[in-house]
Amino acid sequence: MAFDSKVMAAVVEELNQRLLGGRISKIYQPEPDELALLCYANGENHRLLLSAHPRHARVHLTQIEKRNPPTPPMFCMLMRKYVEGGRIVAIEQAGRDRICRIAIRNADELGNPVTYLLVAEVMGKHSNLVLLNPQGRIIDAIRRITEEVNRHRELLPGLPYIAPPPTGKLDPAAATGPVLAQADPDLPAWQAVLERVDGLGPLLSREAVCRAGAPADAPLRAVDPDRLAAAVRELADARDWSPRLLYDPQGRLKEFHVLPLRHWPGRAEDGFPSVSACLDAYFGRRAEEERFLSLRGSLARLVRDEIARVRRKLHAQEESLAAAESAETYRLQAELITANLWQITKGMTEVRVVNYYDPEGSEMVIPLDPALSPSENAQAYYRRYQRARSGLAAIQEQLARSRAELAYLEQVEVTLEQAESLPDLEEVRRELAAEGYLREGASRRGSEPGRRQAAGDGKEQALQRPITLRSSDGLEIWIGRNNRQNDYLTLKLASPQDLWFHTKEIPGSHVILRVPPGKEVPERSILEAAALAAYHSKARQSSGVPVDYTARKHVRKPAGARPGMVIYDNHKTLWVTPDPERFPILGRGWSDGVQGTGRHDPESGGGDHRRDGHPEGAPGSP
Repeated sequence: MAFDSKVMAAVVEELNQRLLGGRISKIYQPEPDELALLCYANGENHRLLLSAHPRHARVHLTQIEKRNPPTPPMFCMLMRKYVEGGRIVAIEQAGRDRICRIAIRNADELGNPVTYLLVAEVMGKHSNLVLLNPQGRIIDAIRRITEEVNRHRELLPGLPYIAPPPTGKLDPAAATGPVLAQADPDLPAWQAVLERVDGLGPLLSREAVCRAGAPADAPLRAVDPDRLAAAVRELADARDWSPRLLYDPQGRLKEFHVLPLRHWPGRAEDGFPSVSACLDAYFGRRAEEERFLSLRGSLARLVRDEIARVRRKLHAQEESLAAAESAETYRLQAELITANLWQITKGMTEVRVVNYYDPEGSEMVIPLDPALSPSENAQAYYRRYQRARSGLAAIQEQLARSRAELAYLEQVEVTLEQAESLPDLEEVRRELAAEGYLREGASRRGSEPGRRQAAGDGKEQALQRPITLRSSDGLEIWIGRNNRQNDYLTLKLASPQDLWFHTKEIPGSHVILRVPPGKEVPERSILEAAALAAYHSKARQSSGVPVDYTARKHVRKPAGARPGMVIYDNHKTLWVTPDPERFPILGRGWSDGVQGTGRHDPESGGGDHRRDGHPEGAPGSP
């Protein structure tokens, strides 16, 4: 994270312009290590965020409102007691440190004017928020530090506040070539700057090397020390704030900064109206990424556990089926015992008899219970036969249900692997709740009829819009993002003459190739739709993937089947390799439904859907 001293300087400058003299009207603590101060200043309301998060510590104005806990934490209540209603009289940065000091003028318990100091220490895993009284003693800290954690700097109520120890590094304004040249010449120059100069993080250290006329990763021996020192001084004095988000060459958001950086190899997104707006965008996206990864991880673990459970159940049911299918063997053994009662006596553990039903007259060894008489042994085998026969149909039905459940869960697993946004995961979460796999109110898993009713208040959420593409021949292609959307596209939206695609016996998305009435479908469009079906399946990385396709009218959903589960006939099979070089449509950016199907949310009630399944006025509608 690039929240270095220059970012702090830019934030402090902005806060002085917008908050100085403002009144703190409300204080919240939405997270254990985060404060939100609502301030009214210069005729506007502002939300000041102060975070001591180990990875995302920062100070800036924010537009993001978080849900507050039902009961305010102790530190929040203490802050309200001392500084709520007070006015911000000073905001300053502590030297070149990532420390912001906010002086707040308020009245004490006797009504006398006093000034409290709120110190925000942005120091990675050591970040903290500390409130000081007018005498410089700690009222409290959002993260208390005891002697066991740091015996040199305790942060506990009543103790005098001790600032973080100085880094002992060189002031960048005093940087000279000879001083920088004293480092190991084989050391990367940026690392030498980072270790010797105060106030410059890794980004600005690399930028100094670049501005000295050398590659950012050049060793110290390859960099002119005087030019390097001049670049360090230039960056230390720079105030040309130009907040920007920094993306790597693959387009992933990586960093942010407030100065223009010449060495950054990827794209920079600028144009933010303020430093706070840039930080809001960066940390907002980072928070969404973390929520995405956390939710996907928890859902994936749940689905993996359920798959393991169903597989164990399947194994047990297959063993029961094998036993049930041996019913005829039990009947045969019973009849052979009855036919040979004359040569069996109580106490025998087995008997060898001729199998009269075998044309070759082979012998069979039949185990016996020595505690039973010969006729009782025959009756025991008859009872086994009756039990096996009566249980066979039930076991076969249970086995079919288990296999269907396993296919469904494997489909959900693929959906999770290929999800690309938080809304994608939220739909899967709602689906799993509706199917009874998540605890949302009642029991986690009840009887079969009740499992579909565990979605909460019963009100269906609108589906996210499907992936929408056009084939090389201009035909529209829809791709379901999850099981519920698969059902909607196939069973409600597609017309009877549209073509339906799905990987053969492999979990994957439903793909619909829209076919205008009377139009012959080009082979190229069929191959592209098949490639998309293979790409949006568990076989994405495979070659020669079998894909079945048929007219939509030949696809139907069995009664009681889970979301996304259908049966079909009159189909053909193609074998395709989902290679973007062979099928450029795989690498093409897709619409999220702004055109075509996506203008109408499936369950929002908006729009008029025709009887043929196409939305009114959608491109490609007949």
